Amino acid sequence: MFLMGCLIFTVVLVAGLMLIAATRAQHMDELSRLSKHARKMAEKKPLDEMESIFKVERDDYLSRLLSQAGLEAKYDAMKTQWVCVAIGAGIGLMALCWASAPELSILGLILGFPIGAAGYIIYLQQLAKRRQQKLTEQLPQILESMVSSLKAGSPVLETFRVLAETAPEPIRSEFKRALVALQLGKSFRETITEMSTRIRTPDFRLLAQAIFISQDVGANLADVVATIAEAIRERFKLRDYMNALTAQGKATAVFIGILPYGITCLTYVMTPGYIVPFLNHPIARLIFIFLIIWEGIGFWILIKMTTFEV
Repeated sequence: MFLMGCLIFTVVLVAGLMLIAATRAQHMDELSRLSKHARKMAEKKPLDEMESIFKVERDDYLSRLLSQAGLEAKYDAMKTQWVCVAIGAGIGLMALCWASAPELSILGLILGFPIGAAGYIIYLQQLAKRRQQKLTEQLPQILESMVSSLKAGSPVLETFRVLAETAPEPIRSEFKRALVALQLGKSFRETITEMSTRIRTPDFRLLAQAIFISQDVGANLADVVATIAEAIRERFKLRDYMNALTAQGKATAVFIGILPYGITCLTYVMTPGYIVPFLNHPIARLIFIFLIIWEGIGFWILIKMTTFEV
């Protein structure tokens, strides 16, 4: 009986293996195709990772501000400096208040952090503003070079390559970055859109819209760019004319804004007895700080009233 059971087990095992082999043979082609597809997908994975570099760009306020200032590569360092400046301003204002009025040290610490953070942001905004002004001033010359290249029959990509090599800084770095993005496979429309976010001027946004429209409807891009360049030059003339007309108003606003501070300092130097008793009272010090802030707001309003955007 034992031998009979072993024989039956062997027969069943052999029959099962033969059935599995026959079934596998029927689907061998499908399994081979699936394995080849899996290998191809594994080979394409690094390419997909390379394409993902376009999807990890930062879009927070600090990164946009740094990109406009041309400091986007220093994002981590600038963010660390921002935190350090905020903490340092809080500690410094607390130490100043502790030396002059110990009861205001906590208030100085609380106000120091936002003042330091806001001051650093204002500093970055000024850097971005100066860079944007340079970009705006260089734009008409760049557009003329673009018109010449397009009329000579060069494609847009070749025009970008010429501008990335011959244009002055800082606009050359923008075209160089756009050229690299195009060579890596990014679409032309997306590249121009990103340039318009870094170059925050209405003239470049107008140029971007003109390029998009010319691509959609098939217009002559050289003539469109030439018209935009002429419009920008006329706007520059109008801006200089408006600055000349408002120069006296700006000077008056600066004089009126500085006058209260000047009178207070002059009174303190000539007759300290009028100011020192006021500064020695803790409530009067709070009032004095409030008056300085209020006067600063009024000075900002005066400057805005005499500033016209053209």
